[in-house]
Amino acid sequence: MTFKQLFFLLFLGVSTPSFAQLVTINKIQLNGNKQTKDFVILREMLLHLDSVYTTTNDGHFNDLLALSKNRIYNLNLFNKVEFTLAEDTVINNITTYTLEITVLEKWYIWPIPILEFSDRNINVWSGFNFNPDRTNYGISNFNYNLFGRNHTLRTDLKTGYNKELRLEYRIPFISKTSNWGMTALAKYTSQDEVWLNTINDSLQFFKNGNKNLIQSTEARIEISKRIRPLIKTFAVLNAHKGEIDSAVPDSGFYLNNSHKQLNYSIDLKADIDTRDNIYFPLTGYFYQPIITLQQWKNTSTQTNLKLQLKVQHFKRLSPKLYSALSGYTQLNSAQNIPYFSRKMFGYDEIIRGYERYVIDGSFGWKLNAAIRYHLLDKSDIQLKFSHWVNYKVLPINLYLEGYADGGRVSYDYPHPSNHLVNTFLYSAGLGLNALIYNDRVLRLEYSINSLQEDGFFVHFKKAI
Repeated sequence: MTFKQLFFLLFLGVSTPSFAQLVTINKIQLNGNKQTKDFVILREMLLHLDSVYTTTNDGHFNDLLALSKNRIYNLNLFNKVEFTLAEDTVINNITTYTLEITVLEKWYIWPIPILEFSDRNINVWSGFNFNPDRTNYGISNFNYNLFGRNHTLRTDLKTGYNKELRLEYRIPFISKTSNWGMTALAKYTSQDEVWLNTINDSLQFFKNGNKNLIQSTEARIEISKRIRPLIKTFAVLNAHKGEIDSAVPDSGFYLNNSHKQLNYSIDLKADIDTRDNIYFPLTGYFYQPIITLQQWKNTSTQTNLKLQLKVQHFKRLSPKLYSALSGYTQLNSAQNIPYFSRKMFGYDEIIRGYERYVIDGSFGWKLNAAIRYHLLDKSDIQLKFSHWVNYKVLPINLYLEGYADGGRVSYDYPHPSNHLVNTFLYSAGLGLNALIYNDRVLRLEYSINSLQEDGFFVHFKKAI
């Protein structure tokens, strides 16, 4: 028995109830990771070799075991992760175990054809009668888990409504022992149509038949550091150059009604994350504060300090019932923000039931709440016709959800036709969520909003 174990045992003899069982893991055996390096998996473990834990009523050991398994799943490298404990022996009232971790690796090279609508969501696209001219096509190539170290190389070649060239390389951790990581991105985009303004709470478009009415070039470097197992910090440097054609009417799209703008920003961000599944969480919490210093520059320069905070909490209420709560807020120091940077709700952040609208401003907040019932659990559907071992099992889970959303956007200079800004908005609805392969989400929702409008909405990412 090591000195650490002896000290822990003496301490627990005084402070722990007599029914507490002491356990330790003296060996971790990895199976199935043919390409993935061992340390990529082991660095996600919250249980450490030869450390002593208790299995009391609070389930401390079992909680750490479950959380470690979820963290390995959240690497998004494996279709399946299994933990097996085998008892070895009992020494001085400490039960020692061997932990066997078995993983089923995903395919790591995905050349994915692009065929997608360009509007903010499928309901907006339906308002244009599913016009095929508003679609993108091309190819995205994802090389996941390069060198077995969880590096990712992404290249995009896209044309159609949006044209995009993208090159991105992600390194979660620079070396085996380092907690530092880095992401580098270079991107060029152009469109033949400009999302020029918001009128009647809806996007207004300008198109005159010319090509490349708006073009942008972006470069970004992100440095990250994991300071604790559940806490990761980021510093992001971003440079962006935008230009719109001289034929585009003046609308305040860029600063000073200019047709060009340089944008620089520095982001400081922290993620505190215990979610069981980052793609569709059921338990755990997530906190994300972001501080962004922006500078917009053309004939003059304007500086903006943007503060963002996202807080989420997920809880299991019963074996099949779960709650989900989320809050988000954004505050900008600049009041008269160029339209290019004024987006608030209707894009990445939405109030359900208002998918057809956009709401712009300098300050906004929203709350989302949901109750989820695990309707169907088919985590081990066998695909007998599949010849690929990695994909012989198709996990599908269905969740019935009732939800309510609310929020508000404030802005001092709204267009007179925009009635949703500076107004409290709320909605409620029912939804069916499908989780496929633990990382693909399909949401079918029926919502009614505070305008007494109702509708059926389809989404391909989580709401909370």
